[in-house]
Amino acid sequence: MIAVLGGALFVAVAIGALRLHPFLALILGAILTGALAPSDEAPAARLLSTLDQVGADFGQVVGAIGIAIALAAVIGDCLLRSGAADRIAAALLAAFGPRRAAWALAAAGYVLSVPVFFDTVFFLLIPLARALARRAPGRYPLFVTAICAGAVATHSLVPPTPGPLGMADQLGLPLGTAVGFGLLLGVLPVTVVLLAAPLWLQPGDPAPGPEAPEPSGPGRTTAKRPGLVLSLLPVVLPVALMSAASALTASGLADSLPGGGWILALGHRNAALLVAAAAAAAIVWRVRRPSLAKLLGSFGNAISEAGPIILITAAGGAFGRALAGTGIAGTLAGLSGEGGGPVVLLLAAGIAAVLKIAQGSGTVAILTGSAIVTSMVGDLSTLAFHPGYLFAAIGFGSMIASWMNDSGFWVVGRMAGFGEADTFRTWTAAAATVGVLGLLQVLLLATLLPLG
Repeated sequence: MIAVLGGALFVAVAIGALRLHPFLALILGAILTGALAPSDEAPAARLLSTLDQVGADFGQVVGAIGIAIALAAVIGDCLLRSGAADRIAAALLAAFGPRRAAWALAAAGYVLSVPVFFDTVFFLLIPLARALARRAPGRYPLFVTAICAGAVATHSLVPPTPGPLGMADQLGLPLGTAVGFGLLLGVLPVTVVLLAAPLWLQPGDPAPGPEAPEPSGPGRTTAKRPGLVLSLLPVVLPVALMSAASALTASGLADSLPGGGWILALGHRNAALLVAAAAAAAIVWRVRRPSLAKLLGSFGNAISEAGPIILITAAGGAFGRALAGTGIAGTLAGLSGEGGGPVVLLLAAGIAAVLKIAQGSGTVAILTGSAIVTSMVGDLSTLAFHPGYLFAAIGFGSMIASWMNDSGFWVVGRMAGFGEADTFRTWTAAAATVGVLGLLQVLLLATLLPLG
């Protein structure tokens, strides 16, 4: 227990108070946890074996999720450069109509935040919110809240976003199952936010003024855009492939069904995302017609941006395995049986929320929280409910408390032209409401429909 508490406290303080980079904090936390774990070895020998083990665990996690994160970054970059992301947003706006613009913006954020990182989605959609608000005075804060609610839900719950991707790997949850739980469980909380937000947003809240910065990223373009079906292909294709593979595995028909082997192969996370990345790149070529050399060379920026995320995600995995190696799983293995399902889910969400408050990053809170929870619960097959509910509880918990140490807080505030108070009233309130309502939904479903 000393090793677990020492490692977790070190990570929280190092990132939250000392501003140490999450990669270094998580790796050092893993080493500290391993070195403090009970052992018959001499201290120097224990440290040496811990260093070897942390390096091996880090490499295993990179092998499991590194390729997927890099490919997801390429897909998101291609969607922006081709105008496909902008096309999806415009189509949703047209489908919902101007009177339901907030619903359109929430839906756009919900869809686009699966393959594209949250800050990029916000950069893409905030000019639309600003333009719509000038035709609907007094509704600008609602439009910003809608984007935040939709985007934060899938960013925290749906792979291949790095946090949910790493969490699914740590929990041993099939990726198709994780995608399904995330997409389905995020809908109701986001819907309630849209219905309830007018209760806390005042008519006198700020309007989009000329001082608010206008992003000019690659997603904002007046050039030719691809059709809607083509634009959606890189988003829908990997989800469909991974879900088909998960369904086939669950049915036990993989060996008897003709072509079952190919379905499993193409449904592998790396294969599915590679196919989607190829489709996204083909859309860029079709719309922009770059030379082959220029198209292939353009992937470098996206992969470079994915590098730090891969390092942090893998370091979180190594930290989780170090926690599991302390033997705490045996001590707390009866937690789910003795305390009941709700206790485990509340504990999981609470750990993620505390980590979020301490250091700001939702991704780090998800990765570290899932690592701690996995080490405490031990064998997930002993849970009284489907592990997908535990996955969702951690994701919702990571949304509950976003404040000024969260980069998302400043992204929303700066790009929307808000001060701190208005950012709390829109971004923080939206994320917290989605988190709390989502957790309540998970508790209810895990009790009434455990699926275990």
